[in-house]
Amino acid sequence: KVMGLFSKELQILDKNTVQYMIDQMQDTIDEQQSTIQEQQNTIKQKSELLASQEVLLQQKESELEQLKKQLEEQCK
Repeated sequence: KVMGLFSKELQILDKNTVQYMIDQMQDTIDEQQSTIQEQQNTIKQKSELLASQEVLLQQKESELEQLKKQLEEQCK
């Protein structure tokens, strides 16, 4: 009878241990998902910033070309 009670206690302990491990893994997964979301947001922001800088660079290059043409005309 004592062995049966001990065995039942071990089963409960095993079940609790497994549930604890599952909870720990879920916490880890949740943290990782949060980190991934933050990183995706950062990437999106940097991508948008890069796109706006590329537009600005194209504008500056166009402006520079116009100034070069004006300078060439003045030097003729």
